[in-house]
Amino acid sequence: MKAKKLYYSIPIITIFLIALLITGCTEPQKKPDQSPVTPSPQIDMMGQGDPSTMMNNNPEAMQNAMSAPENRQTMINAMGSPQMQTAMTDMMQDPAMQKNMAQMMSKPETRGSMVKMMSDPAMRQAMTDIMADPAMKATFKSMVKDPRLAPIAREALNQ
Repeated sequence: MKAKKLYYSIPIITIFLIALLITGCTEPQKKPDQSPVTPSPQIDMMGQGDPSTMMNNNPEAMQNAMSAPENRQTMINAMGSPQMQTAMTDMMQDPAMQKNMAQMMSKPETRGSMVKMMSDPAMRQAMTDIMADPAMKATFKSMVKDPRLAPIAREALNQ
């Protein structure tokens, strides 16, 4: 049951991770250091530094890579892979990530995409599983009491 629940959470976690990366990569870029370039011990044979350094030093390149249509499927495959599940789950526990996600989900310009994704019939079971978790009880109660949702909840219960 737990593996099934994690499987259904992967699309949501993937979107959250993409949003975090985009949010973290849109900060203004620092001026490049004008000092002479010396090889770093972090650079490997392919000329790539460690991922953390690359993302921090060149957020525009990260944003461009994630925005390129030819990279999108590769990114989706990598982020949906079993190897990424643990890392993504750990990242979701980070308060900074949770704050970034709440901010992103609250923006009017992203609301349409979020609604489209979450209202997709393929997401219905995953959304139901998440909302049925006992830890979501207070959130669910506040949602159904919200004046915008209460009429919908009453209508659903009367059918």
